[in-house]
Amino acid sequence: MKFLKISIILLILAGGAVGVMVLRNGEASAEIERSAVTTGPLTFTVETLGTLEPLTDIVVSCEATGKIVEILRDYDDPVKKDEIICRIDTEFVDAQHAQSAAALAQAKAALTEAQIRKETQLALLPELTKTAAADLDRAKAIAENSEFNFDRIDKLRSTNNAVAAEWQAAKATRDEARAAVKAAEAAYAQAQINERLQPSVLESAIEQAEAARDLAKARFDATKAQVEKCTIRSPIDGIVLTRYLDVGTTVNPTLQPPPLFLIAPSLDRMKVSARVSESDIAHIEVGQKASFTVEGKQRQRFEGRILEKRSQPEVLQGVTTYTVILEVENDARRTLLPGMSVNVVIECVHRESVLKIANKALRFRPPLNSDERAAILDALTYPPEPKNPDGSPIDYCHEGSAWHYDEASKKWSAVPLWIGVTDNFETEIIKGAAAGDEFVDQFIEKKSSGFSFKEALRQADAGNRTL
Repeated sequence: MKFLKISIILLILAGGAVGVMVLRNGEASAEIERSAVTTGPLTFTVETLGTLEPLTDIVVSCEATGKIVEILRDYDDPVKKDEIICRIDTEFVDAQHAQSAAALAQAKAALTEAQIRKETQLALLPELTKTAAADLDRAKAIAENSEFNFDRIDKLRSTNNAVAAEWQAAKATRDEARAAVKAAEAAYAQAQINERLQPSVLESAIEQAEAARDLAKARFDATKAQVEKCTIRSPIDGIVLTRYLDVGTTVNPTLQPPPLFLIAPSLDRMKVSARVSESDIAHIEVGQKASFTVEGKQRQRFEGRILEKRSQPEVLQGVTTYTVILEVENDARRTLLPGMSVNVVIECVHRESVLKIANKALRFRPPLNSDERAAILDALTYPPEPKNPDGSPIDYCHEGSAWHYDEASKKWSAVPLWIGVTDNFETEIIKGAAAGDEFVDQFIEKKSSGFSFKEALRQADAGNRTL
């Protein structure tokens, strides 16, 4: 049995040796495929992933303290601007507002009283001055009479014709008259001062009353606003995306206003927030066309335009990306919903009619060793780099090459090309080839006869066999 196995192995090896000999003596041939240079449109795109979002969203918060007593809108309900969507208990703020209303009424009454006092005083001050002047004149007249009477009695006493008591009484009357004149002069001067300064004092009192009224009015407005804030209204026309709280929940915005609703405008227009790698962001500009598909609707393509290209990078696990925002119209069925993941294709460059060739022709490498290929490529002489009409460099223009094969001489030659944008399937040829030119994109060497033991062993591996 052991001898039989050894015999089989020797036969196989002998057959393999014969196969190798036949392979070496067989006549070589090749299957060649070529790609032609054609003319047509070409679009360079950047593909990435993104997330659908509303154009804007507004968090409706609460600024009043109290218990939620009514919620009038729920998830996905449409709302109109200034429509009531929630109510909060007003018992506490109503009491505060009543107090501020009473304080405002009291301040208004005090202001009215100050104004009346001013009008009254302004009317009385001239009369008081006149009265003081009259009192002064009367006091002077009395004083003059008392002076005359005292002088008369004083002369009589000097001749012993008046008793001492009479002289003493006349003197006292004279002194009282003099004092009355001084008092009348002081009263008259005070009346003049009052007439000059009292209007300013009365005006100041009115200003104080007005300030007190304004303060009371401000408190009244504040408590009124608190009452109004217990009624929550929608700030925009839109749709309720989220309702955060339930009826019965007590809210207190002292530290941070609690959110009640998340409202977005109509979902007829939306935006896509897409992440673009640092290697592709240089190709993105505001206004470029873009399209995308959503999961489950791959056959439906939505069109949009780049709205923003944000400069702030985001680095995650060493990968740097930038945010690009594009705006899109929703369809009649509202297929697009916030949060959906989308596959975005951004049109960076579009050429309506250019020379182009399949990328596999540019990627092709002939069956030569690396030194031979390098020698051929190093010997290439490129024509001058093409320029724009104004002399500036053409965007995306760079060197490339493609290969020719002469079946008669079985020699390879490379053609220098200036190539431009690509759509990952075809690449623009700016200079170096013409429409109809063909370049090798696949070269399969075959043998007309013989058996390759090495190939048989390779095919014996199940991973190398294909249908």
